[in-house]
Amino acid sequence: MIVFVYNYGMFNSEICAISRCNVIKMSGYKTCYKHIANKKAFEINILNYLKENERFLDLNMTGFPLNNITIENKRFYSCKFSELILTNVKFINCHFMQCFFDYSQFEECKFINTNIKFTCFAGSVFNNCDIESSDILHTNFNGIKSNNLKINESDLYFSGFVNSTMDNTSFYDCNIKKVNFSQSKRKNVSFKKSNYREAFFDRWDKVEDI
Repeated sequence: MIVFVYNYGMFNSEICAISRCNVIKMSGYKTCYKHIANKKAFEINILNYLKENERFLDLNMTGFPLNNITIENKRFYSCKFSELILTNVKFINCHFMQCFFDYSQFEECKFINTNIKFTCFAGSVFNNCDIESSDILHTNFNGIKSNNLKINESDLYFSGFVNSTMDNTSFYDCNIKKVNFSQSKRKNVSFKKSNYREAFFDRWDKVEDI
């Protein structure tokens, strides 16, 4: 049984105990995920911890694989989820504040009725994912790559998709006021029923509103 001890503020920056490893250690352990000897036991512990608790602060799961799980009615604050590999993960009625999902991979994942603020997904990959009825405010999607990403009836106010590459991606009935799409590369991207005229695009951009 592992015990998680949290510091208030931004996520814990203590590094892995293995010599010459500069990766931040996993919550409740002395090493990063790569250097945990018994990964199976760690996976069981972390999944149980996610299941048994509703509120998480300063949780570090960098590099951890999540597969075939539904995470519902959970609240995450200042958590580090960088370089996660998520497959068929559903987030339902969750809340993320100042969390980091940078350089993560999302495969067939869903965010439903989820509140995301001041959170970073920069450099991440989204394949065959859905975001529905969610508030995603002041959030960083810069440099993402998406294919068959559907964002429906969601508020993306003041978020950024700068330098992103989006294929077969749709923003349906979304608030994209002050959302920045500068230098983005888009193919078969739709903004149907979204207020795309209030978003930021490059001057020469042709915006797809079908």
